[in-house]
Amino acid sequence: FIKKLARDLRADALKLVGILETNGDWNPDRHFKMAALVDLLAEKHPSDKVLVFTQFADTVRYLEAHLRLHGFSRLSGVCGDTGNPTALAWRFSPVSNKKQDRIRPEDELRVLIATDILSEGQNLQDCAIVVNYDLPWAIVRLIQRAGRVDRIGQKHVVKALNFVLEDSVEFRIREVLENKLAMMQKEALASPF
Repeated sequence: FIKKLARDLRADALKLVGILETNGDWNPDRHFKMAALVDLLAEKHPSDKVLVFTQFADTVRYLEAHLRLHGFSRLSGVCGDTGNPTALAWRFSPVSNKKQDRIRPEDELRVLIATDILSEGQNLQDCAIVVNYDLPWAIVRLIQRAGRVDRIGQKHVVKALNFVLEDSVEFRIREVLENKLAMMQKEALASPF
């Protein structure tokens, strides 16, 4: 058992090394989704608050670090190991949390990058743009993410944007989610209640 495991691990490691050698060093400047996010923040919505959701803590840290390199400073990342996620939610959305008296304007966040730790139980409707940087498998997660912003008291039309690369696994996930949404919508319209 142990010899077979060692052989299998070695074979996996060699395949990973081969992938790295074939593709070269990672360059965030050639990362299409990162470029689209930078464009969204800098060009399309240069002064709007934006809430970015992703599945993984590593992605939160990656996005935060590289957005800072692109000159964005009023941002923060939130994931499971964040000490006080609610405090960052308040800095991002002080009005909807009735914390304007505790959050100085210069401490307010314009961009909040989060895992689904913020997809439940937070009022974040000071913003109206939600980015799903990657898609969850469960449609309820998308609904919960948008639901942090699309709440009672929201004064703007909420935009939910999904970042998906064509011909990727995420593209297929999007198709599945869209089909589920269409079925749910059809069932809701057919229901007498």
